[in-house]
Amino acid sequence: MISRRRFLQSSLTLALVPLLPRVAFSATLKVRPSWSTFCTTPMFQVYLNAISRMKANTNAADPSSWTYWVNVHKNFCPHRVAYFLAWHRGLLFRFEAQLRKVAGNPNLMIPYWDYYTTPVMPIEFTDTTSPLYIVNRQSTDVTNALSLDPFAGTVVNFQRGLTNAFETTVETLPHNPVHNLIGGAMSNVTISPKDPIFWVHHGNIDRLWAAWCNAGAGRTMPVRTDPYWSGSFNYGPAVAAMARSWAISETALGYQYEDGTMPTALPAPPPPPPPAVTLQALSSTPQGALAVSLGGGQQLALDERSVSIVVPLSEADRNQVRSLLLKQAATKVRAPADNSLRVVLDSVRLTELGKQGGYFYKIYINLPAKAGMSQPETTYLLGTLGPFEITGMLNHPVMKGMSMPTMADGVQIAFPATDALARIAPANLDKLTISFVRVDGGKPARKGAVITVKEFRVETSGTMSH
Repeated sequence: MISRRRFLQSSLTLALVPLLPRVAFSATLKVRPSWSTFCTTPMFQVYLNAISRMKANTNAADPSSWTYWVNVHKNFCPHRVAYFLAWHRGLLFRFEAQLRKVAGNPNLMIPYWDYYTTPVMPIEFTDTTSPLYIVNRQSTDVTNALSLDPFAGTVVNFQRGLTNAFETTVETLPHNPVHNLIGGAMSNVTISPKDPIFWVHHGNIDRLWAAWCNAGAGRTMPVRTDPYWSGSFNYGPAVAAMARSWAISETALGYQYEDGTMPTALPAPPPPPPPAVTLQALSSTPQGALAVSLGGGQQLALDERSVSIVVPLSEADRNQVRSLLLKQAATKVRAPADNSLRVVLDSVRLTELGKQGGYFYKIYINLPAKAGMSQPETTYLLGTLGPFEITGMLNHPVMKGMSMPTMADGVQIAFPATDALARIAPANLDKLTISFVRVDGGKPARKGAVITVKEFRVETSGTMSH
């Protein structure tokens, strides 16, 4: 029996592919290997040499330069909108082809970093003499970014806009928090591909999508003729267009993954600590809104501590929320997601400390003191907030051909809350509590404000600003 290491040392000879475990390989498909396998093969040095050459190329208009691909991502990448997964699949495919061209080796494949198995960044990326190294990373441990939510049996739809949607769920956790916890360039959407870890991170995200599709059990991709695929899908004029049909399956692009299975277990995390600070929402409630601004000019400053904001509800507010929850309870699995109730953060800005990354916040609604005991903490989760999400929102106008707003302008970020509150089904609706629970990487948190929010509110869609 040929060993796994020796197999890959033969440049992924397809005749021997069946010797690799956990995947029924096709002789017509190339294999993207895990990092732990890849870095023991001759292809590892080929990969390093190609990256070195691309970084040394200072012509940003040349696809053979590293900066060219950073700019493609900056100018066209979709985040928090449709095609997040499909667009990045195409980016990886085109970047991989360029790596082969630079390397002069048609067998080179982009590996993936399986952080569900090894959550600490591979040591090859921390070698300061390697082209895989980049300064200003804040953490190498992404354990706290991991979640099994995308792989739950209830997540059967693919596209955002539907309930139980994989694309939305996997972007929230683990994709965004991996960017946030690593920090440095990775925590900024506009420059994240500068860090070589970006490419193996997205290799894993693409693998997780493929694994979700392969798992079956009711998990459904939109068919090629579905209106979902009719929107804008762009890589810029210098990258050849790709038909949408390839986005349905990675095998349509001629590759598969060494491990095509979904993760099934995580190290048992501790329940989230109770917030260290509790604020009472002020009484200046806008007409028709369910909750309030923090007050005239008063800001919410998020720092190394967790914080909760208590929002009292009037009788009219309580009746409105009950009506929304009754409607949501009647929603079928494949119905459009109900975003009637939202937590809205206005004029969200990063401080200089916050721009460095190495942290994020999980945002919960009505998080109990002992979350994780009777129900999983994800029952209460609305989403995540960190530098990657904020810079992503700042970058949205660029995708539409407009100029990017400055950090001084801030951004608005909204988190749908109807589904989560319906899952909780609270008996008492005299108040809502929104918690911002701080999550850090392996390093102790540095003290100081990282995110400021000029206005916080909970509101229905009728009062939502657009």
